[in-house]
Amino acid sequence: MNKKILISAAFIFGLSTNAFADKMYGGIGYLKSEVNTYKYPTETYTNYDDEDNGLTLFVGYNINDNFAIEAGYNDLGETTATINTPVTADRDVKVLTLAGVIKSNPINKFVFFGKAGFARIKNDEVLSNGNSFNKKTTNAYYGLGVEYSVSSDVSIRLLHEDYGEDDGTTSGASDPDRIDPNATSLSIVKKF
Repeated sequence: MNKKILISAAFIFGLSTNAFADKMYGGIGYLKSEVNTYKYPTETYTNYDDEDNGLTLFVGYNINDNFAIEAGYNDLGETTATINTPVTADRDVKVLTLAGVIKSNPINKFVFFGKAGFARIKNDEVLSNGNSFNKKTTNAYYGLGVEYSVSSDVSIRLLHEDYGEDDGTTSGASDPDRIDPNATSLSIVKKF
């Protein structure tokens, strides 16, 4: 885990001791990603794996019972594709998010919610021939999920997020191949 994430987490946990504490929450979870890397119709793929396991971290602030602002970090893991020339492309995708969250009233300990906001996709591609490319794209994105309250300050969250297509290439130019990533995550959420 890099230093920026650790510093951000320490800052956020430090905020939990002040007046924001009763409205803030944070979570950590496991995610299953599907990167949906562009497949060239003229190429023959001998290996194509665009799914992986990853990690999600997020913090939020409840404006009221039905609306929150939330920021997240999603490591979608690593994927690979090999064509028969042979060239292998290994890809590492990370996504930062900032969203508004609209929540339902609790229904038997369940809260349903939708998210909409912006996703910053970082697409890093390394080819076996020594070339490497990276691209950063900002998209509008959405998510749909449900939380189950285990106690007054802990819940379990199931969430699906669709980050939209990045600005990668579909022509083999000097950019990484285009991706259209999404992820489904299972997380533990704790109110501060």
